[in-house]
Amino acid sequence: MIAGFFNTVGYAGPWASNVWPTPPVLCDREAASKTMHRAMDQVLLADELGFDWISVSEHHYSPRILTPSPMIFAAGITQRIKRAKIAILGPLLPLSNPVRVAEELAMLDVMSEGRIVVLFLRGTPNEVLVYRANPDESREITQEGIELILRAWTEPQPFGWEGRYFNYRTVSVWPRTFQEPHPRVFSSGNTPDSVPFAARNHLGLALSFMPLFEIKQRVDLYREEAAKAGWEPAAADVVYRFFGHVADTDEEARKNVGDNQVDLRRVFGMNEAVLKRLMGDRPELHLMEKPFLFGGPDAVVDQIGALREAGVGNLDMAFTWPGISYDQQLRSMECFARRVIPQIRTL
Repeated sequence: MIAGFFNTVGYAGPWASNVWPTPPVLCDREAASKTMHRAMDQVLLADELGFDWISVSEHHYSPRILTPSPMIFAAGITQRIKRAKIAILGPLLPLSNPVRVAEELAMLDVMSEGRIVVLFLRGTPNEVLVYRANPDESREITQEGIELILRAWTEPQPFGWEGRYFNYRTVSVWPRTFQEPHPRVFSSGNTPDSVPFAARNHLGLALSFMPLFEIKQRVDLYREEAAKAGWEPAAADVVYRFFGHVADTDEEARKNVGDNQVDLRRVFGMNEAVLKRLMGDRPELHLMEKPFLFGGPDAVVDQIGALREAGVGNLDMAFTWPGISYDQQLRSMECFARRVIPQIRTL
């Protein structure tokens, strides 16, 4: 199992509102600065503790994930850590120029001497609406953007691109990526319709915030579609992103987490219609009673074993949860690294 640390870069000041978009007047400048310094401290700790990668994401207009430009944060990471991979999970292609994204990721790959991993995402519909008129096209836009980026990284000569959503007279990306032919690329499988695209293009499969039975369904579909495309995915080709909290004992973990529920509408700033579009007409998936991985080390190892049996080989773990303090996050990271990672390496 590969253990990744998802740095959410959560706002260090008081959260005066859970609405989306959150009014900028509520952002304290000193707290924003503290947020960035604290996030970099966590990155350094994760590298020191032996996490295999440190991941950053892209979200907008909210204090929950303060990385509207994950490329900038990743650039800072390349200059501070020398061992762990840097997983950019991921740039939101409907909000971006894919040629520019290809250039910036190639630059980061060179700066890090080949330690970049990437997942291209489409973002939540409310974010897409900020930039485009129709969020229902976001999957197709993202997939065309991925195809364009992969060609930009591998085509030895300048070329033109005439697609449905992107048109460029000339594409000629410099620098080339440090990794050959390019960094490891994952594609989202959070909806069943997205899974065949990943399989057809020999991309890794990325899943997040879903119950175990759905993970297994997605992985089984991924393997079936990959077989049709003439290849067989390995466990490392499947990554799962989730919340986790690890303490010395199950009792301590329960005490720390309490009875808090996470409402995904509030986490991602989504209204009911948007959430239904993403997760279907199943209210039980809209609320999370506790972190996906939760408890003392032995309990968490068992839970990871179940993930491995479902086909997951990469863990992308955020140690945040309502009511969990920053110091408790750090202790949870340390407990996971020292008492769980050594046990899951051979799974």
